[in-house]
Amino acid sequence: MTDVPPFVFAFARAVAVAGVLTLIAIALRQPFPRGRRTVLIATIVGLINVGLTWAIIFWSEQFVPSGFVAVFGSAAPVWTALLAHFMVKGDRLSALKILGLVLGLGGTVILIGAPDAADGTAGLISTALLALMPITWAIAAILQSRFLRTVAPIPTVALGTWASVLLLAPFAFLQLPQGQHWTLASVLAFAYLVVFGTCFGMVVSFWLYRKLRPTTITLIQVIVPAEAILIGTFWLGEPVSIRMLGGAALVVAAVALNAIAGGGSPPAEERLAGAPAAAE
Repeated sequence: MTDVPPFVFAFARAVAVAGVLTLIAIALRQPFPRGRRTVLIATIVGLINVGLTWAIIFWSEQFVPSGFVAVFGSAAPVWTALLAHFMVKGDRLSALKILGLVLGLGGTVILIGAPDAADGTAGLISTALLALMPITWAIAAILQSRFLRTVAPIPTVALGTWASVLLLAPFAFLQLPQGQHWTLASVLAFAYLVVFGTCFGMVVSFWLYRKLRPTTITLIQVIVPAEAILIGTFWLGEPVSIRMLGGAALVVAAVALNAIAGGGSPPAEERLAGAPAAAE
């Protein structure tokens, strides 16, 4: 997006998303999060998923290849699975799940290819931030799964996005002197990202935490590159290679193995505690 400075675009997008979701929540009379702990966790999750993520990506892509974002992002299910094993009931590691995570990560790397290494201090800092980013996504996933399963998704996402507006504001302010030119393409991209990429996508994702395990939801990260290639092949007529097909096959296998693995076996103490009850 060369017409509008990236942080200005991100700030405007966050304001639009927060405003739209707030109006929808009020119109539907959905309650906003209440209670100090719930509000704090909803704010942290919003800051991670929107403000912090957008800030890291927009800043880092000035110094490292864009492929770094997808490669490091595909590690989110691995970190989520590790944390969920100890912190989320019913989402334990198993041999099948570990194999699926490895296949998903490997398939993403094959699809994208190995990005060129970053040079300079800024490149190293960018790489470090991108490596930490999926860990923060995993933390957000665990927090959502444990503490935000019963709150209304629309107002909760709105609250977190308003917090992200405050985080992105200083970065946008610094880029205002660069000027901006909102072309028709910019406006259309902005509208699409606001409505489908963020409002719809984040609310649905939030709602899914009521139904699915956090590892399953974050595994969506490894599907995105495969979807992009399919769209490019069938919609834009772009050529497809054996490497792309192999990477996509690994991603599909990863999702299938995760579904087959289920929640994994409960720890020994839970099995022993449940044995007397079963006997009765």
